[in-house]
Amino acid sequence: KSSDYKKEQNSLIEKDQLVKIKLDKSRIRHYEGTPDGERMKELGEISLRMVKILLENGSFEVLATNLSQTEFHTEEIKELYHMRWGIETAYETLKSRLQLENFTGTKPILLLQDIYSTIYLSNLVEDIILDAERELDQKEANRKHKMMINQTVSIGILKNDLIYILLETDGQKKNMLFQQIYEDISKNLVPIRPDRHYTRTKGQLAGKYSNTHKRAY
Repeated sequence: KSSDYKKEQNSLIEKDQLVKIKLDKSRIRHYEGTPDGERMKELGEISLRMVKILLENGSFEVLATNLSQTEFHTEEIKELYHMRWGIETAYETLKSRLQLENFTGTKPILLLQDIYSTIYLSNLVEDIILDAERELDQKEANRKHKMMINQTVSIGILKNDLIYILLETDGQKKNMLFQQIYEDISKNLVPIRPDRHYTRTKGQLAGKYSNTHKRAY
């Protein structure tokens, strides 16, 4: 974050340089009494490579890495940072749209049940969307904007209807139900508008989900 190692970030002279991180008491106190804390006291300082990259919106982002300049030069670090964005959005989907952290209980087995079922649902949604968008690309070639399936609506459809497929014992009916879900998801299209950006919300946010008011699904 921009608030991490602020002194070291402000001391940057070049856009890509090695920086000494002093492991003083303020940085060690959170790890006091742990093996990590003892190791930090032993080392006293560590070296981190800090890379300052220019974002498309004109602002700068400072990345900290232990990858050497011989392994990846500055532009490659920037490319790697961009490539990881797909992973970030996948976590955002799990945490926000699928409410992964909105657990239905507090026992370990219930937590694992919620995690596995949510990831199963996420993978299933992505598979359906991928197939539907491939089919869409073949059919729709003359639109002004390239179209994509609305992920949020797709999740809602699958969350509501998946249980009926899982409970159905007749194979033919099961396939019919799944085909209906596929068709419903395929209808919800949104255009892809290049270079559209949204302001990111920064700062520490309170927990979203109450431990005393649980979702039914």
